[in-house]
Amino acid sequence: MAKRLLILSLVGLLLAGCGYRLKGQFQFAEGLSPMVWQAEVEADEFYQAVRETFSLYALVVGTSPADTLLQIHDLRTSEVSLSDVTLVALEVEWSLVNVYGVPLIDRRQTRSESRLSLSPEVDEDAKRLERQAFLRNRVALRILDQLEALSDADLERRPARP
Repeated sequence: MAKRLLILSLVGLLLAGCGYRLKGQFQFAEGLSPMVWQAEVEADEFYQAVRETFSLYALVVGTSPADTLLQIHDLRTSEVSLSDVTLVALEVEWSLVNVYGVPLIDRRQTRSESRLSLSPEVDEDAKRLERQAFLRNRVALRILDQLEALSDADLERRPARP
């Protein structure tokens, strides 16, 4: 038993030493937060999902002035009905701009899909609302995953001189 515990401890130390992290453990550049939200389309429910999801990882998103601008250019939902299931999707076109107006992440589309299985005993509207909330949270997490690649140097990048 002691030998097994020793082996597990060594494996844990090796994984920690090589930079392995559990999925969902984000590390962001210090200057990334706070971000100011700007939407070119109606996106109030997505804004709430982003705020709540980002706050779990100590990132602040709001409407007050900030150095980093998270722009939402388009937000589309779609449904495709198949014989016994409906596929629902959310696609968000977004970008991130630093304080100097330099696009750190150019317009990018982030999409998520989910299956919606309906049966006569299920409240169809409630189930659809639940799936849409799930998709908003999943897209917010995918955006976080892309923001993690930014460094403090990226956030301070200035426009190229002509």
